Amino acid sequence: MLAFFSLALIGLSVIAIVILMIVGGAGMKIPSTQLQYFVQFFPLLALPLGALGIIALFVVGAVERRKLNTRQSK
Repeated sequence: MLAFFSLALIGLSVIAIVILMIVGGAGMKIPSTQLQYFVQFFPLLALPLGALGIIALFVVGAVERRKLNTRQSK
């Protein structure tokens, strides 16, 4: 669940960044002000949250592996 959440946040952030680059390079403007704010500020929040999710996934995996190793060594 954590992996899918992180992947979704990072994927949507990358899509938003690509949209910004295409729109900016073509000299167009995003039609709605609310949509413009969403596309501009979403990656600022979602990329760090996605990175934290991946770090948390590694930590949870390491803790689970450690628990499994201690059980098997007894």
